Amino acid sequence: MPHTIVLNADLGVIVFRARGCVEVAELVRAMDAMVLIPGFKAGLSLVADFRGCETHLSADDLRGLATYAQQADSKWGQTKWALLASNNLTFGLARMFMALTSTHQVTTHVFHGAAEADDWLRLGLEVNEILIRTPD
Repeated sequence: MPHTIVLNADLGVIVFRARGCVEVAELVRAMDAMVLIPGFKAGLSLVADFRGCETHLSADDLRGLATYAQQADSKWGQTKWALLASNNLTFGLARMFMALTSTHQVTTHVFHGAAEADDWLRLGLEVNEILIRTPD
């Protein structure tokens, strides 16, 4: 899965864009990389754009990913991750991830489109504008 991870410190957000086929091992590596970005700090939001990819993740993969995310939870602190889904399968898998991580400090929510995430993310800027201002 080719992907990009960009910190937009001015907006207080990390933008993760996935393309191609999403694999669980690559998602774990991406989660590790995000907290190592110079300038990373607790409280940053995440916009994870999965609209350019497909997935073959299983329920077991999601459970493992949710368990792994718990290890990074304290590094992120109280914040929000907005997940943008490419299709109904990705949306459903992300909903499962939401349920599995509901006790974490990080609050995760999935959306079919960026406009739906605007009010929920509460960064004072539309998610499409965040994506435009945070190029690959």
